[in-house]
Amino acid sequence: MSAFNERMAPLRELMKQKGLESIVLRRNPNLAWAIAGRAHVPTTIDAACFDLIITQDSATAITNVVEAPRLKAEELPIEVTVKTIKWSEGRDPQLPTGAKVGSDQPGADCIDLGTEIEIIRASLIESDVVRYKEICSDAAIALGNAMKQVANSDREIDVAGLITHALWQADLEIAFLGVAGQERVHKFRHPLPTDAVVGNRVSASICAKRKGLIASVTRIVSFEAISDAMAKDYEAIYKVEAAMLDATVVGKPFSDPVNAAIAAYPANGFDGDEWTKHHQGGPTGFLPRDWPANTGSARLIANNQPIAWNPTGKGFKAEDTILATNSGVKILSMDPDWPSFEVNGRTRPFLLTP
Repeated sequence: MSAFNERMAPLRELMKQKGLESIVLRRNPNLAWAIAGRAHVPTTIDAACFDLIITQDSATAITNVVEAPRLKAEELPIEVTVKTIKWSEGRDPQLPTGAKVGSDQPGADCIDLGTEIEIIRASLIESDVVRYKEICSDAAIALGNAMKQVANSDREIDVAGLITHALWQADLEIAFLGVAGQERVHKFRHPLPTDAVVGNRVSASICAKRKGLIASVTRIVSFEAISDAMAKDYEAIYKVEAAMLDATVVGKPFSDPVNAAIAAYPANGFDGDEWTKHHQGGPTGFLPRDWPANTGSARLIANNQPIAWNPTGKGFKAEDTILATNSGVKILSMDPDWPSFEVNGRTRPFLLTP
């Protein structure tokens, strides 16, 4: 079975269970998952540049004359037939509707299967696992290489430029880029880059994308000597992360790692309400986060599910992309040339001191 048909198999089974004739995929993350490719043109909108109609024995992309040639040549699997419309026409009239049609979003008199489809895509097939491991590794190395070029006199936007250059050279698009120097690192959890000079510390976070799959990574550089107090605070946030990783178990609810973090913050020297100041991460893969996990997240962690936890506190953030598997958590976004230390038996990134 081809990789495309392997992804479609659970959708087709869902159609049988629901008594449906077709399923229409319209959302960017679901389409990127389905074709293992780029479903967008602008990166700033959820709308994709095609829709995909899945039946038991066919897959048809509806797109316009502008996008059809590129999609056929560079993005769509051979199993997908393309129906082309004028650029001045809308795609909606070409899509099936009614009680026998499912969709990944509500509306158009279709059966809303958004949650079911999200759960199906949460568990990567093996060929996508292989692809994802490479993407996460490349993202971590590209970010590391860029951070090694930063000077303490650089502005945050200069750092962003270095990172952007390194990511594109590694064939990685930018879904999110955050940079904070010493003045902003304690103030903001999602620091979009400014013209502030970084000074003694710079923290950078990325969500880097290739063919739809997204890797999340944070790395921090200190331009001052690492004091015992600084090292203790840095290690403390990784002990919180360790508690989350230990609680990330296939078949258990997403609330478990969040509850582990809530207990781990005060146990490692943080305020008891530290967890309330920033979301702690959640399932990822084809979005930076499908949704932020919380204490009420009852959905179960799936085998081969990408997750990115991101505990933060005292100006530090621990963030890498992991894969939850039946044999345990696998950390994917590792850079062998970045300084490291061990936390709870795992190799984790340390502070870089140029």
